[in-house]
Amino acid sequence: MRPVRIIATVVLAAVLAVTGCGVRATTDQTAPPAPSVTPTHPTAAPTPTTNTPAPNPAGPKCAISPKAGTAGSLTTLTCSGFAPSEPVAITFLAEVLTTTKATADGGVASSFPVPTGFAGSHYPGRKDTFHAKGRQSGNAASATFTVTG
Repeated sequence: MRPVRIIATVVLAAVLAVTGCGVRATTDQTAPPAPSVTPTHPTAAPTPTTNTPAPNPAGPKCAISPKAGTAGSLTTLTCSGFAPSEPVAITFLAEVLTTTKATADGGVASSFPVPTGFAGSHYPGRKDTFHAKGRQSGNAASATFTVTG
């Protein structure tokens, strides 16, 4: 065979393969459909699972204790309203201070020192806002600490 005929034959075979043309076994189109198979034994119902936490219509809330003190003093942020067992990040400005896991009822409590070492960190009257944000739900709440000196 000449190369042109070989190439034409290969191209024709490829076109037939791509378009689905070619030799096919035919079936009797007038035959009744096969009966559907039904199990003769009972099957267990699937166990429902949820991957996303149920939204909290009231939203999370946080409180801080004590509400005032010096920079560097220990404070506790207590929150409620997060998804059960959800990881919750506690942040100040852009810094994550700690990450904790919510309890079965969505509560979070975390203690940490009030940040120091940045410009203005010791100014009396300065308001530091601490944020708690759920890593799965995205729910967030905050509480404010007042620096006294």
